[in-house]
Amino acid sequence: MKTSLIFLVLLLPFAIDAQDYLASPEFNKFWRDVEQSHFIEGKEEANYSGTPYLFESNFSSILLQDGHIIDSLTIRYNVYNDRMEIKKGENFYAIPKEKLFPHIVLEDRHFYLKIFKETSKRQIGYFESIVNDSLCSLYLRHNVFLQEASEPKPFQDAKPATFKSKPADLFITFDAEVLLLIKNKNDFLDITPDHQKELAAFIKTNKIKFKKPESVKLLVEYYNAL
Repeated sequence: MKTSLIFLVLLLPFAIDAQDYLASPEFNKFWRDVEQSHFIEGKEEANYSGTPYLFESNFSSILLQDGHIIDSLTIRYNVYNDRMEIKKGENFYAIPKEKLFPHIVLEDRHFYLKIFKETSKRQIGYFESIVNDSLCSLYLRHNVFLQEASEPKPFQDAKPATFKSKPADLFITFDAEVLLLIKNKNDFLDITPDHQKELAAFIKTNKIKFKKPESVKLLVEYYNAL
């Protein structure tokens, strides 16, 4: 029994502090070298109003591809540039979009680096997980855009460029590989491999709104339960 318990403990992901040199060698190299890269200027937003960031978290973690969990980090998500930025000392640095860093947790919100297909071209970006299931998963892609500055007009002051957010896009996947954009009922049913009649009835009965993540979440959970 004692041997079994030791074996189970060894199977668990290894949670460590960012400064712990027992971490993944790849992360240690990144952490040591990060100050050699160009840091994200703290005053980059000075000429703008609003913010390109979703939020900044002092209770962040990175779940590495090799199973290590790096805790006690400060990370912020720059939605406008689709970039995760990690704080070391007084500065922020961009986290490379590499397989080494596939899963980042800000507070209790989980973000994954995923391949997605919005048009015919495949891209890679960060997505917030809403439903994570082996059958069908649902993700949000947050959106922030920059509204251009306006010149002064009669009886109206000039306005600086402004970061503004708009509703997140919804993506689903059935193979845990490529995420596909879902805008409406037809988008969902066209890529659903089975149970289309039941799904169409559920959408109608429950008045599923494809602009509301909590509504589509109900649909995806229903599909996974069929």
